[in-house]
Amino acid sequence: MSEVYEARHGLDGNPVAVKVLSLEWCANEELVARFLNEARALEHLRHERIVTLFAYGTLPGGGSPFMVLEWLPVDLHQVLMHAGGPLSPSTAARITQQLAEALAALHNRGIVHRDLKPANVLLPREELTPLDVKLADLGLAKVLPGEAMPHPGGESKTLSSLPVSTGGSALLGTWDYMAPEQWIQSKAVTPKADVYALGVLFFQMLTGRLPFLAEQQKDLMYLHLLEPPRLDLLANSVPTTTRELLGRMLNKKPSPRPTMREVMEQLSRVT
Repeated sequence: MSEVYEARHGLDGNPVAVKVLSLEWCANEELVARFLNEARALEHLRHERIVTLFAYGTLPGGGSPFMVLEWLPVDLHQVLMHAGGPLSPSTAARITQQLAEALAALHNRGIVHRDLKPANVLLPREELTPLDVKLADLGLAKVLPGEAMPHPGGESKTLSSLPVSTGGSALLGTWDYMAPEQWIQSKAVTPKADVYALGVLFFQMLTGRLPFLAEQQKDLMYLHLLEPPRLDLLANSVPTTTRELLGRMLNKKPSPRPTMREVMEQLSRVT
């Protein structure tokens, strides 16, 4: 729904990304609100694992809203396509750990991402050495009610956002990575939905395929809601502790899943 342009910073000449909401979507109040809410959330976030926002606004003459972001031209989807199969267990664990750091930072500020997928994980280059991924695209993020967002100066302030009038039954997210509860009621998810999505991505990196495969939406929903993940597809080189962690992350119920901080701590022992 957006167009991204490579540009140059006016002061230092460094490359930046200019993300502009496509003109055809500017009449959709919900999408405009989501775009601006993403910019406002990024404005309050400064974390080494989350894409940096430099500026945002509206193009002259009442045009499209835009954001100026750091330039990260490669996404994890491209990396996985190029790999053509599983990543090494250590590389997959390291990427998962870095994403857990980013998601934990969001959760600490009362934000649920709701759309973790390879296309929203950015890198400066396709090579995974040195490994440095960043989380992007908060367009579907949910700000939990009453949660305060700490500011760099130490004060806390509730993050204000523009109202988004999405129907209660609307599916928000990318089907392959949506937690069971997200299929049922997207608007009421907790941070544990991000844990599940990260588990799906971790599984994909370790095996070279998604845990659940189906062409029809209803069939994929059934698999996410009722079928256990094929942990037997993990290679023998995957440590037992990692298998157990992945099984907990992909639990059908939110409460038994680990917190993002638990994921970080456990993966730090194997990376």
